Amino acid sequence: MTATTVYNPIGWATRAKKENHLLQTIPTQEVLAIAVAAQRINGIYIKDTRRFSCEENATQFANKEIVKFAFTDNYKPDDYVRPVPTEEDYAQVAEIQKWMKRYVMLGLGDLDDFKKDMISAVAEDNVPINNLGRVAFIPEFVKRDMHETSLKKTIRIEYRDSKHIVPKGKAVEGVVEFLDKRHSTQWESYNYTCVLDGNLVSFMNKYDHAVGSRMRLKGKVKAHTKNKLFSADETRLNYVKLYKV
Repeated sequence: MTATTVYNPIGWATRAKKENHLLQTIPTQEVLAIAVAAQRINGIYIKDTRRFSCEENATQFANKEIVKFAFTDNYKPDDYVRPVPTEEDYAQVAEIQKWMKRYVMLGLGDLDDFKKDMISAVAEDNVPINNLGRVAFIPEFVKRDMHETSLKKTIRIEYRDSKHIVPKGKAVEGVVEFLDKRHSTQWESYNYTCVLDGNLVSFMNKYDHAVGSRMRLKGKVKAHTKNKLFSADETRLNYVKLYKV
């Protein structure tokens, strides 16, 4: 028995519509402007949309959804409002594009795949509509990348001679200066990198402390490690308590 091909006009139409959707592009500058506006509205990069039981608390849309909804004709929630980029947002877009072009000029050979993906997302004048989610992360990526570049330089120049402090399990006390912080949604806490008497220390703490601030610390040594940005000795602490200086 010979198999026959049945023409399905609905299937072909669906496929054509999908392929056309994937081929659609949007000017990169406009997508970045909405991405910057989303970062401004949320204050931080929000990965997942947050809805609240109380009606007076407005929905916090994930940055990627703010960007996607702005340029697609698909279903949009009734409470979604398309952001309007400001002059300051467009000025930040120019800074972002300048920072990303810096990598192209320096060469991409030594970069990890994540950075290469971020650069390729905005390398052209137009962005494919199926790449909007990645572009939504660009403002946060550049913010972190600028900070890490500056922090790495600071550690390389000022704290390259950092040493491990006291043996594991021993108590530590002193005044620390905060160099870096990263929020962990998994642990609902912040991971801090600080300087104690010229030596690098790191620890988790649930309270938000500003980079550059100073506090008195009490804790215990958990491990002797290396800094992730520069191969200087770093001491990992736990049971940390912080007090005003």
